[in-house]
Amino acid sequence: MSTELHSLSGAFAIDALSAEDAAQFRTHLETCAVCRQEVRELRDAAARMGEVEALAPPAALKARVLAAADHTAQQPPKVSGLGSRRRRPRRIPRIAIAAAAAVVAVGAAIGVGQFTGDDSPSLQAGVVQVFEASDVRTAELDTSHGEVRVAASSSREEMAVDTSGLHPLDEDHVYQLWSIADGTPTSVSVLDNPGAGVSMPLPVSGTQIAITVEPSGGSDQPTTDPIVAVDPSTV
Repeated sequence: MSTELHSLSGAFAIDALSAEDAAQFRTHLETCAVCRQEVRELRDAAARMGEVEALAPPAALKARVLAAADHTAQQPPKVSGLGSRRRRPRRIPRIAIAAAAAVVAVGAAIGVGQFTGDDSPSLQAGVVQVFEASDVRTAELDTSHGEVRVAASSSREEMAVDTSGLHPLDEDHVYQLWSIADGTPTSVSVLDNPGAGVSMPLPVSGTQIAITVEPSGGSDQPTTDPIVAVDPSTV
């Protein structure tokens, strides 16, 4: 796999790719756990930035960020099996740089802003975007541990799981999200912060998305029966 494709995770996380590049990257995410994790972390960071009461950044900040980014190529994440061939890093389009600058500006405001004190759950930006898609299909599922909402968007080729309605667990346990295809479970995410929810590429029909309660830190394989399981194609 070319390192150029891996370098698009930042632009994808802030929806700064063209429709064609975004579709290609979603396909890549289905087989690249490294990029899935990186996208989740970037989206979570953006969502957390949005939780603060920001002060206006200096007027020249955006220009300085743009100037620096225009001369700095994004480095891809470390991915095993890429071989020893060296490739020229791909430069992010200026629209992506501008979007990233906006995120950086919000991040800078964290240093001079203050938290709002609102303890209500704050979903990740990626989760909200799926739920707000024009062609979204949703389902509300009751579980023994509270409510879970699921959303699927064919146009975005993504799905989202709103886990903010789940009951809090003790410090020794966490919720864990799994993708189950042909009876084989694969970990999607350990929900250290259920209030943020999870977004992911839309899986193929017949794949179930399930949530289990696991020991703190998560498990390699489910150790309990799922509290909920759903095939997103039926939503």
